[in-house]
Amino acid sequence: MNGGVVADEEGGDRVETTVADARAAGARLAERDAAATERIVEAIGDRLSDAETVSRLALAAATETDRGHPGAKTEKISTAIEGARAHLRETATAGVIDRDDRRGGLTVARPVGVVGVAVPATHPVVVPAVASLYALAGRNAVVLAPSPSAVETCDMVVEELRRGLASAGAPADAVSMVPAPPSKPGTDSLFERADFVVASGSAATVAAGQRCGTPNACAGADGLVAVSDGSASVSAVATRVAVGATYDFGSHPAADAAAVTATGTTEPLTAALEDEGGYVLDAAERDRLRDLLTDGAPDAVRADGADRNAGSSDPVGNSPRWFASALDLPPAADAAAFLIVDRGVRGGDGNETAGSGDDPLATLPGIPAVTVHAREGFGPALRLASELGGPHAAAVHTTRQGRVTRAAERLAPGRLVVNQPGVAAAGSTRNGLPVAPLLGGGSREGCQLDGGLTATDLIEETNVATTTVADRAPHRSAAGETLRGP
Repeated sequence: MNGGVVADEEGGDRVETTVADARAAGARLAERDAAATERIVEAIGDRLSDAETVSRLALAAATETDRGHPGAKTEKISTAIEGARAHLRETATAGVIDRDDRRGGLTVARPVGVVGVAVPATHPVVVPAVASLYALAGRNAVVLAPSPSAVETCDMVVEELRRGLASAGAPADAVSMVPAPPSKPGTDSLFERADFVVASGSAATVAAGQRCGTPNACAGADGLVAVSDGSASVSAVATRVAVGATYDFGSHPAADAAAVTATGTTEPLTAALEDEGGYVLDAAERDRLRDLLTDGAPDAVRADGADRNAGSSDPVGNSPRWFASALDLPPAADAAAFLIVDRGVRGGDGNETAGSGDDPLATLPGIPAVTVHAREGFGPALRLASELGGPHAAAVHTTRQGRVTRAAERLAPGRLVVNQPGVAAAGSTRNGLPVAPLLGGGSREGCQLDGGLTATDLIEETNVATTTVADRAPHRSAAGETLRGP
């Protein structure tokens, strides 16, 4: 277990040794040409795509972390690996990656070195698998630092990656984990020693990655806000939002956490969401949800063994049934697929039409739930969505192309999906966005990643000029373009 971990006495020394081993393995990878690199990536992709392997990793992730649904995780992992492989087949990451015959220039890719990746508990398979695929495609070595609640799952991913490397004749040490047990000092040490850092998850981990001094793509994407301008079918919007809010029990980085309708009332959208299996909380139930999100689950719920996730006090990634028990909802809620917080007049208390980011019910990321807001007009709806949503991703539901542009400019997300569930912002083979193991909002959130992390973020480029003015026009002296003076 703990593939590639070196057992020294001191944590810092052990991380240093692990990174040094990874750097040596990366140096051997850097000697491979584009064809050999492609064979390595294909071999790893084949192992990660195996149906039995995917099911095993999904079950391990759900069991170890107590978050999400094994079936949804299976689909999420399969979709991510499929999309990542499709992206890599279309993207040059080694050798000459671009050529300009007209101007006489070319671009050569080179690795960034050792990529340190923090693995969050919410995505203990997709993040290490896809980030490693992208890093290895650029001939980089990878060192993973898993969350304490995702160590065994991450270790299983490392095993598959290393087997894939070995089958392609590549150094297995090109993928490894920081020495167990995981710790914040160990992760910080990795961030300082790596050549490039990738981190998502907790605010503390993201902040550590952003301030470590190492070039990085560190972002805390956590749910998104969708805007409906009223021109699209309400039932279609509800279906998409419901998919985004329920996928993997809402524990997706781009899950629909709130929806803002520009029609001036929440009632039609809320009713359509009910038809999709949602349960609308009344005022007292909303108060209990607010307390739950603020203080965690009560002891009675944590001790309830009726649900697979009942042993967890963290609401993130828990099932609708868990929430029904935690909130003491009526029997009608037992079969609900997700919860709905209606911030309009229906069942409201007079002040719920105001969207406040300070209220934990304003958006509901990480859980199978969605908040519905209403504003009169598309402009006000965009303003509220901008206040409530993060900069990493957003969704807009409209039949008017001009409003797509307005949404992109006003919300300024790294990625915007149109008439799709929010989870589509992570990318797939169906919508043209490369699969990304994490999403970033650029300078708005202090991130060096604007959009989704892809393979091209993990390479550096050398731009080569092969032709001078004198070559193109022999009658010119080319004075000033050589090291000699006139």
